[in-house]
Amino acid sequence: MAAGGAHTDGRRTRWAEHRAARRLVLIDAAADAVREHGANVGMDEIARAAGTSKPVIYRYFTDKADLYRAVVTQMAGSLLGRIVAAMDGVTEPRAEIAAGVDAFLSVLEEDPELYRFAMTHQSDAVDDVVRDYTAGIGEIITQRLREHLTEQGRDPAAAAPWGIAMVGLIRAAGDWWLDHRAAMSRDQLAEYLTALLWGGAAGVYTLGGGSAESRVPAHLFPEREP
Repeated sequence: MAAGGAHTDGRRTRWAEHRAARRLVLIDAAADAVREHGANVGMDEIARAAGTSKPVIYRYFTDKADLYRAVVTQMAGSLLGRIVAAMDGVTEPRAEIAAGVDAFLSVLEEDPELYRFAMTHQSDAVDDVVRDYTAGIGEIITQRLREHLTEQGRDPAAAAPWGIAMVGLIRAAGDWWLDHRAAMSRDQLAEYLTALLWGGAAGVYTLGGGSAESRVPAHLFPEREP
């Protein structure tokens, strides 16, 4: 009996491993299809990219929403990882802001259709993932702000709304930039957003008696020609 049970468990384990591996392959194929066909890609294009059929895909995903959620979850995890890696080890406050902003915008620049896919496919499942990743980015920034405020001898409670507001500003600007990339380069937008965000943050850091250059670089706001 025990031997039979062990044999059955082994088959279940192998099937679970196969299913998980196959899901990853299909998620990657779906992401590739989004990159090729755009955010409004259909299941037919995804099946062709995967070299299979829609019925086979549905063996591994409950429905289209389940697949879409998995694609967005993978994208969100990659985005969070990029931001964490960019800010890791950076201790100077302004440089932290610059690193986080640039990491976010770099993902949008490299994978614009995948980002649009995540933002435009409205469903409870996908919306939950987007909210979670937005909250995750907010918590990363908030924790950094808490640390800096604590070092300044200030109440860190203000870090939460501050961090969430920063995420909202960066995300809104990024969404705009995707449709207006001719207006400025990624580097220009990153410098612009960093300067604006740091302009407010620098005032807080000076409360501790330190010095912080808060002036926005003049080249970001050139004078109009007469």
